[in-house]
Amino acid sequence: MFRNLTYLLLAAGALIAGVMLYQLSQVSAEPKLALVYPQPRALADFNLTDHHGETVNRERLYGQWTLAFVGYTSCPDICPLTLAKLAGAQPKLAEQVSQPLKVWFISVDPNRDSIEQLNRYVSYFEQASVLGMTAGHDQLFPFVRQLGLMYALSSTSQDYLVDHSASVVLINPQGQLVAMFKPPMQVGELPVINVEQLLADFPLVLNKLNAG
Repeated sequence: MFRNLTYLLLAAGALIAGVMLYQLSQVSAEPKLALVYPQPRALADFNLTDHHGETVNRERLYGQWTLAFVGYTSCPDICPLTLAKLAGAQPKLAEQVSQPLKVWFISVDPNRDSIEQLNRYVSYFEQASVLGMTAGHDQLFPFVRQLGLMYALSSTSQDYLVDHSASVVLINPQGQLVAMFKPPMQVGELPVINVEQLLADFPLVLNKLNAG
């Protein structure tokens, strides 16, 4: 009897130790292509307009998680691919947080991306959680810089391209910048977010944020 009790105690101890080690490994595991900021970064107020024609300011970030990236609707490859990947991953990502998760596509080409154009572009995805928005460069440039991203017009020709960051930032429900998801950088391939890696990194990022 005492021998059986000893076995049971040893088995229970091993189980508890295993659970604790697993939990510790989950907290300490490092995301592969995501940077978690040591401290959340507060964002100054901003003034954008979404694809419904409604004003977007810092208060729109409160009470939700937000994945945001910059681009433009004339972008031939990175922007539509990134938006399609984020829109596709949004339902699975949203299951991991207790508050809504939105995707913000921030157009940095206001000369060509009117509200009507943004509406057509974003409405293609038929997803209420995906929002397009833009503003004048006087609002866009400081806001984009706050996010740790960048953009620059390549020329003044009619069919100009816009150079811009390909990373996606994560903003918490308090309107603070907390992490950045980076695309894999491989020779000969477009720098576009890898959905499988995003889905793998996202819970690790959340663990780090909760542990902090």
